[in-house]
Amino acid sequence: MLHKPVKTVVFDLDGTLYLSGRPYPGAVETVCCVAQSVPVYYLSNNTSKSPVFYENRLNCMGLPLRDGAIISALYLSLDAIHAKGIKNVFFFANPEVFEWFAAQDPSLNLNPSVEETELVLVAYHNSFDYRELCELSFRVQRGVPFWVTHSDFVCPDEKGPVPDIGSFMALLKAAYGKEPERCFGKPNPAMLAGVLQHYEPEEVLFVGDRLYTDFELAKRAGCRFVLPLCGETKRADVDALEQKPEFVVDNVSEIDFDAFFKGKI
Repeated sequence: MLHKPVKTVVFDLDGTLYLSGRPYPGAVETVCCVAQSVPVYYLSNNTSKSPVFYENRLNCMGLPLRDGAIISALYLSLDAIHAKGIKNVFFFANPEVFEWFAAQDPSLNLNPSVEETELVLVAYHNSFDYRELCELSFRVQRGVPFWVTHSDFVCPDEKGPVPDIGSFMALLKAAYGKEPERCFGKPNPAMLAGVLQHYEPEEVLFVGDRLYTDFELAKRAGCRFVLPLCGETKRADVDALEQKPEFVVDNVSEIDFDAFFKGKI
């Protein structure tokens, strides 16, 4: 069966190209080779770091990087805040992400009082203390609108998965019966909206290691998908699926990108 040739590739980061900042064998070389043929994008749900951090990380790894190549739920969150005209946002985030967000729009008040808060926005905060968690809870339990940058339950780490925003969401639901009104990260197809302004869905190849975020995003967006088993998903997880990914490989370096570019697969 012939397909439209793939004209761009979007890579997930954590668990796909690297783990805990260490590239998987052959990953950097593979992406550099791909970038010689088509534009490359990088998409991650991890909002514990700012886009500037990821630019520096990818550059240090030697990965090819163009302007606008990093896709982050932080950008979508900021756009939604602007669309609503909200100014008083309690932003639950790591200090570096907090500072980056504030610099994008200095008119925002990102640490309003409980009474002033119009919106709660939760990023992947992995350095908070108990008092910060309480400040978050004071606003959520009062019924302040509650958004999250993404809903991953865990984040990959070399020592094992660690709690992510989905785990925070479960805590808030158990304590107060509250759930977020909006979620911006994968599998929300809006994460690929900027790419799909330039390409048809079948011309986009997404490479990611998770079923409930990456594979689900590809299905919702209608783009091509390859699942490498170097991250969270194991072969047994795939075998248990009713609808399986079309392509499953052990790692990114095994993908036959040339065949995708020629429309052969």
